[in-house]
Amino acid sequence: MKKVIFYVLLLCSANLLAQPNKSTPVFYEIFVRSFADGNGDGIGDLKGIMDKLDYLQKLGVGGIWLTPFHPSPTYHKYDVMDYYAIDPEYGTLADFKNLLVQAHARNIKVVMDLVVNHTSSRHPWFINACDGKVPYNNYYVWSDTAKTKGWYNNLKNPQQRYYGFFWEQMPDLNFDNPEVENEVLKIASFWLAAGVDGFRLDAAQHIYEPHEPEKNMRWWNKFHKHVKKINPEAFIIGEVWNKDSLVAAYLKDGMDACFNFDLSAAIIKAVSTSTPGDFIQKLIGMHLLYRSYNANYADAIFITNHDQDRYASILNNNTAQMKQAIAILFTLPGIPFLYYGEEIGMLGKFPDELRREPFLWGTDNSYNTKWEKSLHTTPTSVVPLDKQINDQQSLYAYYKQWLKLRNDYPFLSTGKLALSAFTYDGCISFELHHNQNHYLVIHRLAQGGLQVKLPKGANIIHAQQVSKSGTRFQLSAGSVLVAKIK
Repeated sequence: MKKVIFYVLLLCSANLLAQPNKSTPVFYEIFVRSFADGNGDGIGDLKGIMDKLDYLQKLGVGGIWLTPFHPSPTYHKYDVMDYYAIDPEYGTLADFKNLLVQAHARNIKVVMDLVVNHTSSRHPWFINACDGKVPYNNYYVWSDTAKTKGWYNNLKNPQQRYYGFFWEQMPDLNFDNPEVENEVLKIASFWLAAGVDGFRLDAAQHIYEPHEPEKNMRWWNKFHKHVKKINPEAFIIGEVWNKDSLVAAYLKDGMDACFNFDLSAAIIKAVSTSTPGDFIQKLIGMHLLYRSYNANYADAIFITNHDQDRYASILNNNTAQMKQAIAILFTLPGIPFLYYGEEIGMLGKFPDELRREPFLWGTDNSYNTKWEKSLHTTPTSVVPLDKQINDQQSLYAYYKQWLKLRNDYPFLSTGKLALSAFTYDGCISFELHHNQNHYLVIHRLAQGGLQVKLPKGANIIHAQQVSKSGTRFQLSAGSVLVAKIK
């Protein structure tokens, strides 16, 4: 929802990053309202997610990230009215705890959104603050003189103005107030005690203004220490939609990983233009920079999320390009995040509601949510899951295949990315170095055939749209070849 957002995940699997012989899990982002309706009221809910855990497990998912589920006046719920409750539209606290139990029984971690840059203007803190009540009058950012964008009149006292970076009804919290910091730490502690595996922290770079990054880091360092004290295996992952140097600074003491927006754009550009570009070289440079700040950092890789146009729409529903994009993603090291519905090719473009349309479970409407009319993802534009799931040529089957490869071969998760001497025109090629072994990956983007010769003794791990003639391999557009070469 926000252009600059941070996420914090607390995962029992955090130390997988230090275990090269074990694959990191694949995460699946769920926009709760749209995913699965478990009680028939047309709105996605916690029961619906619980009922679909077996589906996610069979797909190969090892973790889910839930968008906000706290009481809120909006459909997206990024403006919270009560941090300690579940919105009745989605269920109860008991439902949430049951979801945690059921997910953990399937070795699926659960990460929740936690929005602390701002609250809803209907939060009791803000209502009391507008009335001047102590201590809440200092919970928000106020001015008697500011008139620039983002400042709004207090209707109870028109001479006083409050700051809301995103919207008038999303007043920013004042993190210069230690009481606010302690409130946020208490909220985190509550949900960790409830059993949650992690948090997504929304709009964290806006805790303070962009010209005050040192203050941002002071807060995140404090949050980091608090979370690590509760769970020494806590894994903090941030999304910084910004230049590499700023991302790197946040990795130093506060973040273990960051979402890679540059990679997202580069993959889509490569497959849409059939040209590899230089993003592998740039990615290696990025990894080196980040590692200089945090030797144990991890890359959070993805194609698109709930704040972006769906990649199927960007690629004009071109199935071949969509498959190529996901193959590239799953052969790069890091922690992959999938956005719900990517596996069936869901479509969606701005405005945000249409990027978050109901998941298309089947034509019989079982579990389909109905909170909004789908304009992009319909049974005529996207094949429903119930039809794809038994089709070995479907996009769903392709995703499932790659999740299995990712889970079965740790070098795809934790290998060190390196340039390769085996380079070919019209191809993305690179190596992954893992446990003193070297693996070669080739993706054929350009049209037309290409013959490649691998070194003697090469062992093919995975080949797709590849034929062999003697010691040579014939690649066509869309081919993928993964081989152990040393």
